[in-house]
Amino acid sequence: MARRETRHIPQTAAELNAEWFTSAVGAKYGGVVIEVETEVIGEGVGFMGELHRCKLTWEGGDAAPRSVIAKLPSKVAKNRSLGEGLAVYEREIWVYSEMRGELGILMPEFIHAELDPNPVPWLETLFVFLFEKLPIGGVSWVLDRLLSLGAKSPRRYLLVMEDIADARPPSQVAGGSINDALVGLDLLARFHAHNWMDQDRRDANPIIWGVGRTPKVLQASYRRNRDAFVHRFGSLIGEAMVAKMDEVQERLPLLASQMEQCPWTLCHGDYRLDNLMFRPDGETVVLDWQGLGWGRAGWEVAYFITTALEPHHRDEEQMLLRRYHQVLIGEGVQDYSYEDLVDDVTITKAVLAHRMVAGDDLLDTGMEDGQPDLVDVLVQRVVGWVDLEE
Repeated sequence: MARRETRHIPQTAAELNAEWFTSAVGAKYGGVVIEVETEVIGEGVGFMGELHRCKLTWEGGDAAPRSVIAKLPSKVAKNRSLGEGLAVYEREIWVYSEMRGELGILMPEFIHAELDPNPVPWLETLFVFLFEKLPIGGVSWVLDRLLSLGAKSPRRYLLVMEDIADARPPSQVAGGSINDALVGLDLLARFHAHNWMDQDRRDANPIIWGVGRTPKVLQASYRRNRDAFVHRFGSLIGEAMVAKMDEVQERLPLLASQMEQCPWTLCHGDYRLDNLMFRPDGETVVLDWQGLGWGRAGWEVAYFITTALEPHHRDEEQMLLRRYHQVLIGEGVQDYSYEDLVDDVTITKAVLAHRMVAGDDLLDTGMEDGQPDLVDVLVQRVVGWVDLEE
């Protein structure tokens, strides 16, 4: 992983040319790239970044890849600012270059990455201190300053990885099948078990954060976006759901703390259908490692189920949770009961509904070509899973 400020780091598709690929990876594969064809993929899916499929024509380099995926930061100012604030670009490069062989799960092959060094590494510590100490109104003001800085960040990031071209990518908007969900849960249980209470991996980099980090930021976003959100979705989600989200707003610091209590595990951070690639040979490759963090396993189980499946599958929720828990126990985890899992999932579903409001405030998720906004889809899906009686 290079960190050379003087080296050219492409930030547009046009810069991903034959000369650059030859200089970056030509020696690695013993050849010269003489032609590059690029196409944008995953539009409306990768909100924090751009994905470009690069088809490479080589002279020499018999084992060289003929197609790779290049990932660049988002050009949408709102999303770029959030990506900087959450350190997603730096974190994903770290995961691919330093942790790929340690996580116990299939990822695309790492080919190349470059990034500029952080010019103000102390700034994140300052913002976290302010988020913890200030009242919510002050947090909202500081958050605006942070996002403004992030949108103007001059840092450059680039990640090049294997193109999983032979796999079936499920559609997050269309939703998944029970079979897809079971495959995803089996894989998630094995991933969680492999990283269960592994302090060395958790502490390998200070930007591997807990899932309950800085709850006041979400409270601030909820407060300023609540009325607009209710105006947009209130008739769809109903008064009882709005009241539930308001209750979470008051209790969020406590609930966030509970999601970081022992036993914890590493969490992928955005374990959705769009990030699973099902290969014909039965292998499943997991994409998008921008959000790697740590927390209670039930947090990620709830996130996956509620974003992958429509609420009419709620009758099968117990079966899904039993399946995950059986695999987890079978992989050697003995300190996380089924009752613990159910409790964590119940809490998480309510917190995720609350996060829909913050997500609508902080992220531009609009889709083009008449496709539905992913937030619209996920709001309808996630809130349908919330237990209003709890």
